[in-house]
Amino acid sequence: MVPVDGGLTAFPGPEGSTMAGAVLGHGADAAVFLHQTSTSGFCGFATYAEWAASRGVRAVLIDLCGWGRSACKGAFAADTEAQVRLVVDWARAHGARRVTLVGASMGGAIALGVGQQAGADAVVDLSGPAVWQGVPTAGEAARATTVPLFLAVAPGDREMDPAALRSAVSASPSQHKRFVSTSGGHGWGMLNDGPLNEPVWTPLARDVLAWVQGDYALR
Repeated sequence: MVPVDGGLTAFPGPEGSTMAGAVLGHGADAAVFLHQTSTSGFCGFATYAEWAASRGVRAVLIDLCGWGRSACKGAFAADTEAQVRLVVDWARAHGARRVTLVGASMGGAIALGVGQQAGADAVVDLSGPAVWQGVPTAGEAARATTVPLFLAVAPGDREMDPAALRSAVSASPSQHKRFVSTSGGHGWGMLNDGPLNEPVWTPLARDVLAWVQGDYALR
């Protein structure tokens, strides 16, 4: 079990669809967490989300359609942009003044691929593959991304194509963009050097938190 207290939240969608998730914290700066391909679904982000919530962030965790307890129907089930927009809009309707997508691996590719179109104010991509089904490539998406863009990947994570991801960030017209070459790890695993019940947050974890809070200064 993930050592985080809190209940589930249902995000109703079109045609009777429901996306499952959880909300931690009440801050005006919201982070919507998009999970990687893991049987734990959004729970893999739960301890980091709790930590961010304790520092003033409204953390919104969701299971994308086809994962966890989400039950999606019709065209919505295959439309990742619509799924992300649903939760971004929910966060704004509940008081968020800024909404940042934070995605890991699959979720990172989706965050970069559809984030700006879905209404996000900023994007964080942790090890999102350069090519993922159903969304534009990292290069295509980055060239259309003008909101703040943060991308981190380990050089040894070759299946993600780090060189292509670095080039994608360079090509983005965003005034605030950052590429981080990490020492290792993948996705949400790059945020914590300890066990789930006793996390040791990495410098990357703190940089991601700053990005969510609107601090885009290079360090």
